[in-house]
Order: sequence, then C-alpha cells, then structure tokens
Amino acid sequence: MNTIETFSGIHCKQCDFKVAEYTSVCPSCGNEGIEKVDLKPNGIIHSFTVVHVGFGHMANRAPYVLAIVQTEENVKLTTVIEDVTNFEEIKIGDKVQFKTWDPNIGPIFQY
Repeated sequence: MNTIETFSGIHCKQCDFKVAEYTSVCPSCGNEGIEKVDLKPNGIIHSFTVVHVGFGHMANRAPYVLAIVQTEENVKLTTVIEDVTNFEEIKIGDKVQFKTWDPNIGPIFQY
C-alpha cells in the first residue's frame, strides 16, 4: 500500500478530545483551545456497510464501502474504504490505512 504518513485533525487542550476534521472549537466540549495535530494513518474497521446505490457526488462510486474506522489514537471517523476487491471478504477488525483527503468526502482509507 502506498500511503501518506499522516493526516490532520484537531486536539482539544481542555478535554483531550481528538477528531479528524477541522473546526474552530472542540466538538465535544465547545472549548476554543484547540490545536492542529497529525494523526497516524493506520486504523481498523469498527463498523461498515456496502453502499450499492450512492447519491449526489457519491453516485458514481457505487458500490463502495462506507466505514467507521478507529485510528491508533482511538479517533473514530466515517470514511470511504477504497481498493476493496471482494466485498464479501471485508470484516470488522480488518486493518486499513489512510490514502488521501478528498475535498468532497474527507479522509479516504484503503484496504
């Protein structure tokens, strides 16, 4: 797998919450004391579904895997998993890695 070393998120200095998105305040406690952090690219599939009928800008991607991935820092995020060759083989607990950031989708991981 060719992957990017890290991807960005934020860390709240007050409640220690980390999230893989850009916001001006902590989504957990509302504190403005946040900092940008690099998140590690490795994760595991926490939950997933195979989307057979996409909508909007995702319509042409179908079928695709939409998953909740948990990173090494225990950040959970909803993401698309690419490079799945057999939808029957994907399972909870499988390892995935960050691949790229899509401006319309957000982080994309690969199988």
